[in-house]
Amino acid sequence: MIHPHAELAMVSPDIGLGLVARKRIARGTLTWVHDPLDQVLPADFVARLSPLYAHLTVRFAYRDLRGDYVLPWDDTRFMNHSCQHNCALTPFGFEIAIVDILPGEQLSNDYAMLNLEPDERLVCQCGSACCRGVIGPADRLTRQAGWDAEIQAALACAGAVDQALLQLLPVQTLAAARRHYCLADAARALTSP
Repeated sequence: MIHPHAELAMVSPDIGLGLVARKRIARGTLTWVHDPLDQVLPADFVARLSPLYAHLTVRFAYRDLRGDYVLPWDDTRFMNHSCQHNCALTPFGFEIAIVDILPGEQLSNDYAMLNLEPDERLVCQCGSACCRGVIGPADRLTRQAGWDAEIQAALACAGAVDQALLQLLPVQTLAAARRHYCLADAARALTSP
């Protein structure tokens, strides 16, 4: 489920629809949490689908760590890529704001975080100063340490901000994220009232 302060909006004629902040979303805010309404489609099921459906999984779904396709039920599927992203996907079924996102700014992530296929390449048109031009699975190898640092820093702020989506995140997921990012104290603050 996408954060309630994000809304679907026309970004530009070239980009199309995207998610834009209605109100400030502070660094450390959970911006998306996987929930039971998201459709999880096994890769073998997707492979058997008619080609008429192929563009839907490419455009609106992402691959999880198991290789299954996750098709979000809500506007999450309209989150766009940016090489200068402001949200980061964790391997624990949630995304977190890695910087403050101001009203009117687009929420974005780096599509290379979405477990791309080995031969998958996406032409980037994000327009950021650090645009890579092409997004591919090899980006994960060169960027993972930086992403982890961004997530770790954002998690350190997580206990001090309003968490509208926290109730959707199982406690054991937070414990796993705590161990993974070595932030026991900061992540523990997420579970405090």
